[in-house]
Amino acid sequence: MSEEEADRYRTEAEECRRLADRAVRQPDKEAWLRLAADWLKLAEGASAPIERRG
Repeated sequence: MSEEEADRYRTEAEECRRLADRAVRQPDKEAWLRLAADWLKLAEGASAPIERRG
């Protein structure tokens, strides 16, 4: 994976956080925040050195 992919994943995480801020219902807010956390994990994996992957 590339740093470009990691940047895209971070952008997705930011969008999920914005949607969480706008969510009216608590379960919706929590779901968006979980998605944001998942995107950040993907970003970390994408930007990790190859020897740390797997």
